Amino acid sequence: MKLAVLGSGSKGNALFVETDNINLLIDAGFSGKKIEEQLKKIKIDICNIDGILITHEHGDHIQGAGILSRKYDIPIYITKESYEAGMLKIGKIKDENLRFIEEAFWVGDSMVYPFDVMHDAERTIGFRIEESSGSKVAIATDLGYIDNTVREAFREVDVMVIECNYDYHKLMDCSYPWDLKARVKSRNGHLSNNDCARFIRELHHDKLKKVYLAHMSKDSNDPKLAIDAVLDELLRHNIDISVEIAHQDICSELIKF
Repeated sequence: MKLAVLGSGSKGNALFVETDNINLLIDAGFSGKKIEEQLKKIKIDICNIDGILITHEHGDHIQGAGILSRKYDIPIYITKESYEAGMLKIGKIKDENLRFIEEAFWVGDSMVYPFDVMHDAERTIGFRIEESSGSKVAIATDLGYIDNTVREAFREVDVMVIECNYDYHKLMDCSYPWDLKARVKSRNGHLSNNDCARFIRELHHDKLKKVYLAHMSKDSNDPKLAIDAVLDELLRHNIDISVEIAHQDICSELIKF
């Protein structure tokens, strides 16, 4: 299995996952042109994408989905609730390329397990992807609270992509209006640095190879604050793993695990 974060933040989110015989986009929250450019940086041709998996209907996750589906005949996998809430942004999709997510499903050689998370969209899900050789990745870029469903989805994975959105003190001091601050830190909002750090420590196991810190706020967080919060928590428990920030405008390297 291979993975690269094409970009992650409030201006857009997209990830690339490659298994033995399929290529997937997880979200398409940039313009179609931008996603094509980011894929080229990791030497992936957009024509070889086998499916676009959508976590929820917010624009920073679906902006380019409809465009890419129409232009390259790519199936979109999305919950019915998210599609109905975001159908105007997605636009017209061929019937055979609109695939509603109801339960776990196969895409090529890989099983995709969707799981519900708490976030302020009509419905938000994360994905656990397992290829036939046994490699596993779990992805949740927007969630306000870690419940047992999320814990189970991230258990024993090789790679985590998990939200690390805000620093509490920076959120309280930033220029957001109070109602937005309250929404961000609510159970249906976003995950703080400290909550993310504790979650990684709790779910760490010997075969965990890498963690990406995703969907970092530019106004209520800072890369150093985020990475320090996570590494400090891990070091206190003698855990040494690779942790990388998923940047808004920088495509990560394509890693194999």
